[in-house]
Amino acid sequence: MSKHGFFQITQKLFLRDGDKFLVMRDRKSGLGDLPGGRMDEDEFFEDWYLSIKREIREELGANIEIEVNPKPFLIHKHRVNEGNHPCVIIGYHAKLIKGKIEMSDEHDFMEWVDVKKYDPTPLFTEYMLDAVRVYLKEYA
Repeated sequence: MSKHGFFQITQKLFLRDGDKFLVMRDRKSGLGDLPGGRMDEDEFFEDWYLSIKREIREELGANIEIEVNPKPFLIHKHRVNEGNHPCVIIGYHAKLIKGKIEMSDEHDFMEWVDVKKYDPTPLFTEYMLDAVRVYLKEYA
């Protein structure tokens, strides 16, 4: 008899500023990342947008305005680098409205890259690479 799995949920923003797309690097793993993160246990039965807003504040600063499309466009498997936990990525389109990003200490690099020319392979690996490739193929 198989047993049901337990999976974490991470919500990621595919953040655009015109034809530019924000990529980041996780300080601990050295691998590519996107704004967003894992949902806390107490957020699961709340409005999931509150979890996204918390992550935006934590990772991009409080002085930024972002418009997030509340309808996910991507659901993908993932493994969280820290602890290798199985995880589900829920991806949302997002647009920078105004403000300057204040990168948190969770990341040590960020760059706005051209969606039409960007090669994610030097920075991203495994399931995050797959997710970014899907995004670039369909939305560049």
